[in-house]
Amino acid sequence: MWLKIERTWSSLRRSDFFLVLMVTGLAYGLYWSTVAPTVLWGDDGHLQLNAVQYFLQGSAGSHPMWVWIAHQFTRFLGGDIARRVNLVSSVFGALTVGLLFALLRELGLKRAASLLTVLAFMVSHTFWQHAVRAEVYTLTMAVLVLFAWLGLRWFHTGNPWVLIAAALVFGLGLGVHLLIGLYAPACLWLLWRRRPHWRTLLGAGLALALGMVPLLLLLARDTVTLHLQGMEILRWALFSFESYDFSGAMMDYSLRWLADDAFQWVFFLIFQFVGLAAICGFVGLLRVWKRLPMAETIYVALIYAVVFVFAFAYRVGDRYVFYMPSYVAFAVWMTVGFEVFLELLHRKVPQRGRLWLGYAAVALALLLVPVGTYRLVPELVERGLSFRDGGRVPGPAGKTFFLWPAKNGYTDPRDLCTALLTETPPGVALLSDFITYSPMRFLQLVEGIEPDVQLELISGDIVEVLMRGPWSVIAIPKHLIDNTQWIQLATAHTLTDLGSLYLLTDKQ
Repeated sequence: MWLKIERTWSSLRRSDFFLVLMVTGLAYGLYWSTVAPTVLWGDDGHLQLNAVQYFLQGSAGSHPMWVWIAHQFTRFLGGDIARRVNLVSSVFGALTVGLLFALLRELGLKRAASLLTVLAFMVSHTFWQHAVRAEVYTLTMAVLVLFAWLGLRWFHTGNPWVLIAAALVFGLGLGVHLLIGLYAPACLWLLWRRRPHWRTLLGAGLALALGMVPLLLLLARDTVTLHLQGMEILRWALFSFESYDFSGAMMDYSLRWLADDAFQWVFFLIFQFVGLAAICGFVGLLRVWKRLPMAETIYVALIYAVVFVFAFAYRVGDRYVFYMPSYVAFAVWMTVGFEVFLELLHRKVPQRGRLWLGYAAVALALLLVPVGTYRLVPELVERGLSFRDGGRVPGPAGKTFFLWPAKNGYTDPRDLCTALLTETPPGVALLSDFITYSPMRFLQLVEGIEPDVQLELISGDIVEVLMRGPWSVIAIPKHLIDNTQWIQLATAHTLTDLGSLYLLTDKQ
């Protein structure tokens, strides 16, 4: 029985190899053409600087495997060095799309439906947005989808080397992002169903340990250099970003926030797959048990459920990102829904010529409807339509930064941060929030723009910060001051307009 299954799945893999290359190339074309051209805000700028400086640590928020890969991109590519780091996301975003097609075919889902799904996934909001910026999530997704595919491949073939490869990928992936661990329960389900030989398990365990060696060596070094002891080591490895401990944001379930959390979960999901894609996903969820064997059905459900449990009550500003691994499972359900839809289309449109036109129209809608929605939503938000407090960055295109995925031509961070650095008078400290601090440090340390300007990273209300601070003369970016704060500051200080910032001095 298993030999028969192995021959079947191997044949499918060979016949689909060209399609995997095609969808990977198509996705890379989209992401390459819309990638951010230069340095970016906040976390992106922080990661860009770490990649260029090759700053490796073993903490949960350091993502050392991503930093290592991104550093290689800065060495071997040309052009703007920050853009080279952004291209890491584009490359692995495209690989994720190709691997997702392979995963869908490994499940035995039909080719046309699988192609429609990867088209929808390619332009899904969160994924596209992170495929054109310096972020760790497309590499994380590539590892997750590769791991999920290898797990299924082993389950279908029984080849011990496939399981060993999956374990190695999992171990290495922990150095990319600890989100990798959320797929472990689904893999354990397959192990329990197939019950591999103890020698296979031993090989997989050794491969897992081997994959974790780089991360463990970094943790050992951090333990010595940072003088960590006991639980500090565990917190550093699992919950730390620089000096910030985010463990308090995890699994924070509350009845008070239940309705809001549920609404955000549904909105995030529908915003990824606007229109027909979302409908097919929900149809597929109801029909998947009729299309897939029970073991694979539960495998997919576990992938979704574990990610959902984690992301639903993770209290961070970018919580929407942490739902992204669950969209792999939703893509499986979507493919099942597309199979149902295409069967209906076959019955309604029996003529072959018209049928191909129907296929083309569906594919075009899957691309154009989301793109049109992403263009429209920023304008609606600007007019007051919103369901949560969303972040906004400074600059002319600030309202579209989080809502419009494409970043080609987006130079607001470089323009503003260069102006802030050059307009700050000599010997005057420049206040900055984290949004602008990271790109300004990048410009100072990597490109040598005004390296002598002293940056002061602050958080909280600007008036309270100034009351606590020792400054008599300070430069303050205009975007940090609202009208009320400006009146308060002008009462006690003299504000001189220098363009992008105010020079604040004590009144005599």
